[in-house]
Amino acid sequence: MPRQTSIRSDRAEKEKPKNPPEIDNYNRLSRWLQNPSSAISRIDRHGVANDELSKGTTSRVGLKEVDNAHAMKELRRVVVKYGIPEIPGRPSLRPRLWKLFLQIDTLHGEDYLNWVSLGSCDVSSKIKNDTFRTLATDLDFKGKVREDMLIRMLEAFVWKNAGEERDGLPFTYVQGMNVLAAPFLYVMPSQLEAFACFSTFLETRCPLYVQPTMLGVHRGLELLDRCFEVVDPVLFDVLKGWNLRAEIWAFSYTLTFCMSIPPLDEAIKLWDFLLAYGVHLNILCVIAHVNTIREDIIAATTIPIRLLNKLPPLNARIVISLTLSFLNMLPESLYDELVTHPFQLAPGQG
Repeated sequence: MPRQTSIRSDRAEKEKPKNPPEIDNYNRLSRWLQNPSSAISRIDRHGVANDELSKGTTSRVGLKEVDNAHAMKELRRVVVKYGIPEIPGRPSLRPRLWKLFLQIDTLHGEDYLNWVSLGSCDVSSKIKNDTFRTLATDLDFKGKVREDMLIRMLEAFVWKNAGEERDGLPFTYVQGMNVLAAPFLYVMPSQLEAFACFSTFLETRCPLYVQPTMLGVHRGLELLDRCFEVVDPVLFDVLKGWNLRAEIWAFSYTLTFCMSIPPLDEAIKLWDFLLAYGVHLNILCVIAHVNTIREDIIAATTIPIRLLNKLPPLNARIVISLTLSFLNMLPESLYDELVTHPFQLAPGQG
């Protein structure tokens, strides 16, 4: 009799329905974020729960210090391999993971309120000339992020950096910042968290991209051509034959880290990858996305600028897979230049 009970128990265990992979992945990531003994869990178990600008206090919502490189490496690997799952009825893990990747330690609510209270800045008209166009055709974005939210955050960023330099670099509003602000307002549960992520992103991850002369963008476009020649010399030669250098067709994709390529949900997934492993990889992502229409470009009998100006809808998984395959093709010296170009001046640059 006990044996029969055991058999029935074994059978019930075997017949127990398995969770879909998305739920298993969600649970895995959630456990890592919640485990109090892990370095990863130094992020609080919650962000700001509502969309108020601030409670007027300094809130701890991010990574205090990462002393477990292996844990972070594994977290990045899982995010890139499986993605960040969205489970109906469960809170999104993306805000917490983005803050973790950006190493957001604190939210300075009072400071943000002070900058917002200053109102219009000296480049307010320039900001408003751009904000109404931000992801204008994406209804999901327009339904969640109002134009006044974009204006408020961009003006606060200008006030934050007014009259100051960071590592010798000034910051003010430049064209394209509106598109870079968009994903943070779309993903984060509060404007305060969005501002903290946006500011950190610009000031630490890609400061040369948002200088008045856009040094980083132009350097990135130069590197795009050089990387393209290495990873796909045939397609590069075709584009070169049409005199289509990256400066001509890839400026927007480079400046916005592919956020200007719809659909938005796929661009957000690509940003999961870029925030986890580094925004320098966007250069290879652009090449990867163009590679998806490789045969069309090669077969073109007239200059294929229209194909390049209106790329097909983004598929983040395909682009990430191709990007990773390209990495092993780059000489170490070229890859080193790629890594540093968003934040470090090249010799003779400046």
